[in-house]
Amino acid sequence: MKPREYELFVGDYFRQQGYRVEITPETGDWGVDIFAWEGDEKIAIQVKNYGGGTRKINRQMVMELCGAKEYFDCTRAIMVTSGSVMDDAEKVAKKLGIKIIYLGEEENKCSPVERGESIDSRGLDFDSIWSEYIIPLAGKTLKRENGEENKILEVNWGEVKRITSNGNEGKIRIEIFKYAVNKILKEGYVTRDDINQNYAGRASSGVVLILSQVPFF
Repeated sequence: MKPREYELFVGDYFRQQGYRVEITPETGDWGVDIFAWEGDEKIAIQVKNYGGGTRKINRQMVMELCGAKEYFDCTRAIMVTSGSVMDDAEKVAKKLGIKIIYLGEEENKCSPVERGESIDSRGLDFDSIWSEYIIPLAGKTLKRENGEENKILEVNWGEVKRITSNGNEGKIRIEIFKYAVNKILKEGYVTRDDINQNYAGRASSGVVLILSQVPFF
């Protein structure tokens, strides 16, 4: 994915969260790639598509974003990346109140994951996430970016029943969701390979699609 395509990808993500979004010009953006509004909130968003490369988010980038936030009278700032973040950059971001969000290009990871604010600090565990965010998905149709759909027939404390994009009815046991959620809470991410290695049903794409409905994953 080219840098501009990734900016549009990130913009779409924030639109899905209910924000009004403005993508700034490719050149002369003064340090802000995206502005996002919701009510009185105005967010300055800097996007770094570093996935698969050696470059990392450093503290200078975070400090520059803080300056851009103040210049444009934004209420807060967010750094979004598909790559890695240096330790000192995370410390600076925490000090300045800037969130760093991992938003992968591929479906291989449940994303985004916010850095600088521990998911555990939300006081959530698997049971609360399951009851608050997953069980209410029953009856809904979930769509992937490629247009494929999964219809969620039923969600209970044993499994998820769904109709796949191929029109087949299937079930995913709750155990693999518990594994994936606990890994995200502990390590910040889970890969499709992790899921496939720990579940015989080969349902990683379905697990990722369902867990992506959790707003902070």
